[in-house]
Amino acid sequence: MPTLVKHKLEYVLLRSAVFLANILPLFVINGLTYSLGRIVWVLFPFRLPVAYDNISNVFPSLAHSEKLKILKKAFLHFFYAAGLILVIHRKKISTKVEEAEISGLELLDKALAEGKGVILTTYHGCWFEAYFAWFSRNSRPTSLIYQQQSNPLCDKFFINQRQRYGNNLEHIHSCEKFEAYENALKKNRLLIISLDQNYNNNGTPVTLFGHEFACAKGTALLHLKLKAPVLTSVYYMKNNRLHIDFERVELPDYSEINDFTISEISNLSIKGYEKTIRAYPDQWFSLLHRLWKKSGYQDRINRSFNDIFS
Repeated sequence: MPTLVKHKLEYVLLRSAVFLANILPLFVINGLTYSLGRIVWVLFPFRLPVAYDNISNVFPSLAHSEKLKILKKAFLHFFYAAGLILVIHRKKISTKVEEAEISGLELLDKALAEGKGVILTTYHGCWFEAYFAWFSRNSRPTSLIYQQQSNPLCDKFFINQRQRYGNNLEHIHSCEKFEAYENALKKNRLLIISLDQNYNNNGTPVTLFGHEFACAKGTALLHLKLKAPVLTSVYYMKNNRLHIDFERVELPDYSEINDFTISEISNLSIKGYEKTIRAYPDQWFSLLHRLWKKSGYQDRINRSFNDIFS
């Protein structure tokens, strides 16, 4: 199938799903996404070997059945969040964004007051669209470094969706020149950078849950060049309420740019994610990503009847 035809077909399917989601009551959407999550978990749990390996890194001493319980909750949570993303502009859902519980906001504003911009690192949680919506709505100018989807039509659609909530979130493609990131900070903007992604070819070594992978160097290089403060941000649902937590990363005063300082800054920046991921592992979308390695996973994960249906 020609690429252009494939992209148009995917876009039509996406818009059809959005149209249906917007005419259905929320309880119906929740029921459909729950059912779809159950079906996927029972019949074809995609990337289960990858997710199992990842959850084993997070909880190495956990029993096999307990790991599968977390992964089952994760599959259900991912589909639940995906369904609500399509209707996040609805009043009942957008209210969750407006009434989000924010921790450490004073640290964020104090860092912005320095006038150097703020490097805001984050992880891949399944509520990322709600997280982005919060920045779109608030008054702090924010730039997001994002990876463009392979389908440009769907990519443009999701960018436009985020801009429905406000105009404070600017998108910067990850393939743009480094200068674009520097300019955002020089304008005293927040610059959101995701760290829990594997950059084998040109990344810097970091350790997460005792296992090493290579993450992007951008956070460290921007701090070393511009002295912009670095903060971490995590987001999650707790008791049906969106939470966003900010913490400042305390860094030494570096005088050199080298492999050691780049790695140290990156490690200090990513370490803070561990407590949130341990507390809400089923909301960590990177469970499905080949984070620590690209190959070498089990062919299949043994699941008993109780593991699948309990």
